[in-house]
Amino acid sequence: MELSALTVRVVLLFFPGVLCALILHALTSHRDRTTAQFLTSAFVLGVCTYLALAGTRGACAWIARGAGWELPPEITFFKVLTDERARISWGEIAFSAILAALLALAVAAARNYNLLHRVAERLRISRQFGETDVWGHFMNSPEVRWISVRDLAADRVYQGWLDAFSDAGADPQLLLRDVEVYQNSTGAKLYDRKRVYLSPNKHAVAIEEA
Repeated sequence: MELSALTVRVVLLFFPGVLCALILHALTSHRDRTTAQFLTSAFVLGVCTYLALAGTRGACAWIARGAGWELPPEITFFKVLTDERARISWGEIAFSAILAALLALAVAAARNYNLLHRVAERLRISRQFGETDVWGHFMNSPEVRWISVRDLAADRVYQGWLDAFSDAGADPQLLLRDVEVYQNSTGAKLYDRKRVYLSPNKHAVAIEEA
């Protein structure tokens, strides 16, 4: 399949956006996305990256004028998109890629700490908690540290510090440390373990915050 010159230009210009989307995808929990959704995200992030680059260039130009220095080069991204004769600036793409990585880290932090939803809740705009499901909302709560996992099918209670957890999905997984194991029906202590890995049945388990 032959790629047109315009297609190659678009791919090169939006490399920072794709890079940003990939980093964001790796650092956050989310539902499965379609290719169209990923490309839309990459497009938006790419444009935001170039806008940030343009803003940075504007600030540098303002400082340069005041100090009598040489002005930084103009941002060519928007011109290159509309004019096939305009030359692509490789340095601009490289700087945009660096900004894209920083933008991805900032957006990932905002998502992982649910900053947007916290602000919306404070302003009484929304009561959505920002996680993909209640499992993630509970497990990501900063108050959740020592928990009790009641496995009703196995008649066991596991009490320990929450060390790690996976997305709920089809098979939720938990890793507890300094674990005390009891029989659920009688409350009798059975044994202690340094660490316990659990993959409980969601329909036969109860998780309590101690």
